[in-house]
Amino acid sequence: MKLVRGVIEVLGSFGLACALLLNLFLLTLFGTLYQVEGGLFEAQKRYFESWYVVQSTPVPLILPGGVTCMGLLAINLFLGGFVRIRKSAATVGVIVVHVGIALMLAAGFVKQFHSEDGHLTLAEGQSSDEFTSYFLWEVAVWDASQTANVEEYLIPNEHIVDLHGNGKRTFSNPALPFDLELSGFLRNCDALPKGPMWQADSPVVDGYALKALDDELEAEQNRAGLTLTFRDRASGATRTDLLWLFEQHPATFEAGGKTWAASLRHVRYSMPFAVRLEDVRKEDYPGISTVRSYESDITQVEGGAEKRVRIQMNEPLRAGGLALFQSGYQAFRGTEVSTFSVVRNPSDHWPLYSCIVIGCGLLLIFLPRLYRFVRAQNKKHAAAAVT
Repeated sequence: MKLVRGVIEVLGSFGLACALLLNLFLLTLFGTLYQVEGGLFEAQKRYFESWYVVQSTPVPLILPGGVTCMGLLAINLFLGGFVRIRKSAATVGVIVVHVGIALMLAAGFVKQFHSEDGHLTLAEGQSSDEFTSYFLWEVAVWDASQTANVEEYLIPNEHIVDLHGNGKRTFSNPALPFDLELSGFLRNCDALPKGPMWQADSPVVDGYALKALDDELEAEQNRAGLTLTFRDRASGATRTDLLWLFEQHPATFEAGGKTWAASLRHVRYSMPFAVRLEDVRKEDYPGISTVRSYESDITQVEGGAEKRVRIQMNEPLRAGGLALFQSGYQAFRGTEVSTFSVVRNPSDHWPLYSCIVIGCGLLLIFLPRLYRFVRAQNKKHAAAAVT
């Protein structure tokens, strides 16, 4: 019992809170420096979405990663701010502040594990009811004879990205007459005609092979590729093909009297409404070609109803649990293209709520003190006036 009490005291101590805040400062410092060479995505994964970090210094420094640090901070907040604190009228404001901080931490947890984000890129006149992930991959398999309401079978990101080197994995589905084997995932590569002057990083298929490239600094610019093998369960026939992000045609295979297709792509998310881009405009700073702002006029189509909306920087569209932010503009051969960053985050408004709760808690802390101070000053001035 004494051991349990001691552990609770340590986990809820002010000293541990200070140590965790110092650790967060170091993670932010090292992560910012690493971002210069490794890119934002890798820095986020390495420092803020990890259990621990081994920092290369003259003496290797092992730090709790962002997940561990925030988890311990949540425990410290609960024990120190709710369990061990003295409950009285004088500490109501402190408890309310801790409630607000806990809500902020909960918002971060929900954002990390239960949100979806990506982009929607449209040329003027185009429409879509899907947005695309920046970083996550999937392999889609479908009956190539379908032209509408295509039913797809998806292999998710976590079953693909670890297939480096000789790694391979076989996928089966009772609804499909074949098995699918994936191998040799390359996070960034080119598909090139195989010549004698370079070493292929994949099997050579129809004279083409994949050549691994260094990762791009901006991870969303990586062009992934892998090797795919169809295997007909009835006849045993096989076909090997290469999947690449910028492939012109999907890989195909005959099985069960049908032609099947497969493609590697960024993960797609459905939206509860469609977006049609009507017009996009950009404004430059006077006299220079630096962009000052973008704005897009869109039509939101939902349930047969249409609604005109303008999306511009710092003024997103929020609807159906999604937020669409204006994030990019391109002009190509007379065609203007607009890019929207799309976020589906159940805790989107929680930080605002937490700030309101924290503000209320601070008022409960400082207003009584201000009242007592003013009252004491009034008494002091009254006494001085009498004398």
